[in-house]
Amino acid sequence: MGVAESDRAAFAGRSDAVNYDCVETLHYLGNYVRDIPSNLTRMMENAHDWEHLPFVHPSSFAAIELVEAGTWGWRCKTSLPNNGGGQLIELLVDNARHYWATTVVEGPGQGTQIHTQATEREDGGITVDVRFYAPQAPETEQQGGMILAYLQAQYATLYNEDEALMLGRQEALDERKAQRESPTEPTAEWVLGPEAGLDRSALHRGHLGELQVLVRYWNGGWMAHAARCPHALGPLDETSPAEDGTIACPWHGYRFDLATGQEQAKRCGALATYPCTITSNGNLVVALPQP
Repeated sequence: MGVAESDRAAFAGRSDAVNYDCVETLHYLGNYVRDIPSNLTRMMENAHDWEHLPFVHPSSFAAIELVEAGTWGWRCKTSLPNNGGGQLIELLVDNARHYWATTVVEGPGQGTQIHTQATEREDGGITVDVRFYAPQAPETEQQGGMILAYLQAQYATLYNEDEALMLGRQEALDERKAQRESPTEPTAEWVLGPEAGLDRSALHRGHLGELQVLVRYWNGGWMAHAARCPHALGPLDETSPAEDGTIACPWHGYRFDLATGQEQAKRCGALATYPCTITSNGNLVVALPQP
């Protein structure tokens, strides 16, 4: 896709702060309200996370490339599914107020703004109020209703997908915290049992050291690697190796070479991989690498 100078120019001079007053110049279409069983930390983390969009939300985004990002939010170039064209999107975050505003700067829906307020609930979890604004009023009330219904359905799907990511991320962090607070005796070796009796179509789960490990039969042999992506703890049990011997995280598309553990674009540390051997008595054993 590539970011051109014209793309950068389209964002030039734009403020990095949310403009709350601008909605007075826009047409309010309606809103979408949802309760989410997550917390504000995960929600704000998700708002800043531009990388996940085409991988967690493939029905809304085909690809994305960063133009610039900071504590204020991000600006990106995206392409839409089914040859739907491209958009330049800006998302500005007011971290203190748990509020963010998304603007379509160029492309289909240009000028549309979506403002979201996240609020913590007393009974746990959060509520998001997503408010949709168009640059001008629709030609008819019926057209306005159709646009609003489309946006509400799209955001219901987006939050279904984001909710799964946020809950998965929190679960992974809770597991890591529990391990730190109540460490178990590190296991340097995992004996899966007689190799001849193992289901080669199944994914086998266990522990080595302090990490969850996955063992699978692939391309004529057994392989073992960490169960979670080293980038953001994405679940690697939800994906399978590609023909080229790599495996991609379903959250952000980071792709790891299963022979070396290295991420293809070197965007994060290596994925832990482990040697698999079959002992003289026929057992499959996975062990920590020898120093």
